Amino acid sequence: MAERGNETRFLAGRSIFLKEMNPLRALSTASQTLGTFEHRSTVTISTENSDTRSAEPWPAGRVLVMTATYNEHESIAEIIARVLAIDPGYQLLVVDDESPDGTGAAVLEATRTEPRLHLLGRRGRRGLGSAILEGFQTAHQHGFTIAVNMDADLSHDPDDIPRLLAAMDPLGGRPMDVVVGSRRVPGGRIVGWPISRHVVSWLVNWFTRWVLCVPVRDGSAGFRALRLTMLDRISGPFEQGYAFQEDLLWHIHRAGGRIAEVPITFTNRIEGASKAGLKQSVEGMLALLRMAARTWIPGFYRRR
Repeated sequence: MAERGNETRFLAGRSIFLKEMNPLRALSTASQTLGTFEHRSTVTISTENSDTRSAEPWPAGRVLVMTATYNEHESIAEIIARVLAIDPGYQLLVVDDESPDGTGAAVLEATRTEPRLHLLGRRGRRGLGSAILEGFQTAHQHGFTIAVNMDADLSHDPDDIPRLLAAMDPLGGRPMDVVVGSRRVPGGRIVGWPISRHVVSWLVNWFTRWVLCVPVRDGSAGFRALRLTMLDRISGPFEQGYAFQEDLLWHIHRAGGRIAEVPITFTNRIEGASKAGLKQSVEGMLALLRMAARTWIPGFYRRR
């Protein structure tokens, strides 16, 4: 009953937020209500691939929250406002693949008055996996200790971020290298999925645990905290589609990284549409098969 009450309050709060604030107004309000900041009037344009990056330098920090976007204009304002309101030490990086709905442009405008908000606007649609990997690499390059990846559609509750971070350095316990916000451990829940998605998710996670030999119950979860020094201990190639989530955990486990899971409630998106179509599903299945070959066939990559 307590979980159902929390879920009701979460959904009610989201409804009120969206009703009272349109995205551009919310972006502006986020920067106005979280403090007084200097105006950042310039952006830098990378010559490589003509990517757009918000202004340097970034403030020093320990935790960077990041989210990959493609046509998330309807929810990005709330993500920005809620993440930055949790803790004044948090910063947020949005990795946008040239969204036709103007998500990247809206975020870029908001970065001019909010120094804790950053944009990496990538030319063309390059895929979820590469967006997450580049976000982690960018966080590492800017000196952050931990990066937290989450979906931009509010399927992941930003209020769970402190719980993931607490599990990274448990009192009296060993520090973790990755903490997964898990739907598949006791206390984890999924709200709003049809039976078909539950079945596919169960199969993927069974495959990850028993065929790929990665000791997690929710290997496909995108809500996770990563200790960025782990990037110095692993190397690709990485799968670049949705299977990147499982592939990153595979590499970390093989490198001796410590992985933990904490229960979360995953709420199916309310705003926008899912990007996972038939093509992405087929590509994901093929990627998992490649990973299985890599797991069980010595030198698989060298033979390709």
